[in-house]
Amino acid sequence: MSFVKYPALAASLFVVLSGCTEFGTYYKEGVTKSELNIDRGQCNRAAADAYPPNIVTDWWPIYDRYGRVVSHRTEQYDINEGPRHTAVRSCMTEKGYERVQIPYCKDEQLGENHYAKIEVAPELTPSICGLRTEDGGRVLIDLSKPISSKSSG
Repeated sequence: MSFVKYPALAASLFVVLSGCTEFGTYYKEGVTKSELNIDRGQCNRAAADAYPPNIVTDWWPIYDRYGRVVSHRTEQYDINEGPRHTAVRSCMTEKGYERVQIPYCKDEQLGENHYAKIEVAPELTPSICGLRTEDGGRVLIDLSKPISSKSSG
């Protein structure tokens, strides 16, 4: 199969695969994860207050082969979801955050070394990457600052 013939498939695969190699987050140099969570919570609350859920129901006809309506299906969705998301993004920007993509660390980058998790967001450099934790979270490490070798511990 040639991906040139299927550009939508190629684009979809790229999005899926890139999700495995990096993650998007709000980022502001010098803040802790707790400070980020507090700021995000405040922005989420303000956005929810400004754009509360507003669930609407759409009715979609189902036609038979002669073009007659034979049934229908309904869809429910929150028409304020988009504006709420935009409000959170604007609020975080006002607080000095930017949306960034941080790569996950690769096994070959880690080698035999151990690294301390970064507690305060540093300047983003090519040596900063993310590790998945056992509970499904993420931590940042600096590959230029190993604390020990795995073989020595």
